[in-house]
Amino acid sequence: MKLDAAQVYVVDDDQDFREATCELLEEEGLNPRAYSDGNAMLKRLDPEWGGVILCDIRMVGMDGFKVLKAVRQTAPNVPFVMITGHGDVRLAIAAIKAGAYDFLEKPMQPDVMISLIRRTLNARKLVIENQQLRRRIARRGSMASQLVGRSEVMRACRKALLDLAPLPVTVTLYGETGTGKSLAARVLHDYGEGSGGFHVINCTTVSADGLQYELDDIARDTDTLFVRAVHNLDANWQTWLADYLRRQDRPRVILSFTGSLKDPAAQTSLSDELLYLLNVATVEMPALRERSRDVYLLLEAFLREAAARYEKRLPYVTKEMLTPLGKHDWPGNVRELRNVAERMIIGLEMNLQRSSRGGAAAHRSYDEAMLNFERDLLEQTLRETAGVKGAAADRLSIPRKRLYLRMKAVGFLKTGQE
Repeated sequence: MKLDAAQVYVVDDDQDFREATCELLEEEGLNPRAYSDGNAMLKRLDPEWGGVILCDIRMVGMDGFKVLKAVRQTAPNVPFVMITGHGDVRLAIAAIKAGAYDFLEKPMQPDVMISLIRRTLNARKLVIENQQLRRRIARRGSMASQLVGRSEVMRACRKALLDLAPLPVTVTLYGETGTGKSLAARVLHDYGEGSGGFHVINCTTVSADGLQYELDDIARDTDTLFVRAVHNLDANWQTWLADYLRRQDRPRVILSFTGSLKDPAAQTSLSDELLYLLNVATVEMPALRERSRDVYLLLEAFLREAAARYEKRLPYVTKEMLTPLGKHDWPGNVRELRNVAERMIIGLEMNLQRSSRGGAAAHRSYDEAMLNFERDLLEQTLRETAGVKGAAADRLSIPRKRLYLRMKAVGFLKTGQE
């Protein structure tokens, strides 16, 4: 829900007074909104609104005290200024005791009214900023439970995301495959100030026509649009996306780019106009090899998560099992470590990926490619059956004995484990 841009609600059943007061406020650069009765104003009032209510005490039907009582129940922190008759001290004191921020006497002196309203607006702004600060401090701890890690690079990453979350700026998340860009995008949305929807467009799978259709058809209640893998867009559609990012009538946009925006190769793969727009606010998701001290923290978190999902017991982890994890350079990053944890939960070998960094990727033979395909198929099936090998064999339509043999062949089982 978008909060009202008005700064002052003027509630009075006297039309001439309402119009004169609003005109004076506008001349002073303030943005008023007029209401002839309290019920109409209460329907519009939001507890998070940053303005002040200016309400007459004597009105037909719902008087100022009834309006004040309803406001205190609906939006207790919104300042309420009561307008009383000249010399009516008793009612003014009663209004303050009932929760009014202050009062003004009719006929109101323009300079006194403007001074009070500006003072009240400043006080309201300070309260809202303090509330937002407290929420952000509380979120800082919970963000660490989602983006796990105690390394310096991960702490810096969380701080950058927390600082950007409440801002309506376009953010680009970049880094290697599997570093958690999608999770970071969701964190930016969840920790932001909006309450609308989160919409994802994946440039890897969407067609050019589909991209245009989805961008044109974004729901009005969408607060955040996450455009994944913008590096997969061709030149024409990069230009189209750049034009979309310049629009004012759009939700907040978060983009992800696989690779480094500082790499000359990345700069040549993106159009100049899109590259310029992507560099407004950027956060690099660190590779797991750059935060090796976080490997064991992440492994524990992923093991607990997988154990709960598959309804399995946590495995007994030995020092010998952890040793290769500390030496591995994690080409698949956090995603690879999550897969390792899932394999451990369902009783499979770790099967660490071989890195091709430092040179061209090794060419695989036909037999190696088929073995990798079979390994992936068996792994996916065992995940879907929560590691129950009989169910996996049934799903693959093969005898259980053959399943064990193939699991041995791809390195999932050691001799004697069947």
